[in-house]
Amino acid sequence: MHSYASDSADRKVAPWVIAGLAVVVAFAYSAFVAWRKIQVPWWVETPSIMSAYGLVYWLYNLHGWKWRIGPLRLSEIPDFSGTWFGELTSNHAEGTKVFGMMHLHQTWSSLCVEFEFEKSRSYSVMAAVNVTPGPTEGLTFQYTNTPRHHATDTMNAHVGFNHIRLSPDAKTLEGDYFSGRGRQTIGTMKLVRIGQGRLTFEQAQKQYKRGLK
Repeated sequence: MHSYASDSADRKVAPWVIAGLAVVVAFAYSAFVAWRKIQVPWWVETPSIMSAYGLVYWLYNLHGWKWRIGPLRLSEIPDFSGTWFGELTSNHAEGTKVFGMMHLHQTWSSLCVEFEFEKSRSYSVMAAVNVTPGPTEGLTFQYTNTPRHHATDTMNAHVGFNHIRLSPDAKTLEGDYFSGRGRQTIGTMKLVRIGQGRLTFEQAQKQYKRGLK
């Protein structure tokens, strides 16, 4: 996984909130031990504010940013994680449609996009998630594509860019892509969230077609 940029306000606010919670956690531990008169073994140290910060940050980075308090989420950053499957339409050969599966790993601070097709595979190398409404809103990432062993000889490894947006109900992703030198194609894509678990291409394709019926 790699880090990603974001214009979300919580990228600036969250570290301060986590620091405040770390102070509370460290103080609460010390107060609880004193109140209950617990004899802590000599080899167990009282958690420092830094260690409490690390613990709270780890929890928020993995899970907390997705949590909700009523209608409010603890982060503005959308949750793109999971397995997605759908169709990609390319301008190659005057219009080509292919099925593709995307598996996206995401935490609050990092992500990785894996794209799998019948004849090639791609993975992201850098990304940005913007939440401000406008042309840059959504997930933008640069990827590297590598043909599979049974791909045609005309397919070459190449780099490209994707820009996709999450639907309001968080069930579909739509966007555009551009492939650079070696392919020089443009196209669109529409993917449906299949689930959170990792699936094979065949399993995802079956679920996708089942959902269309």
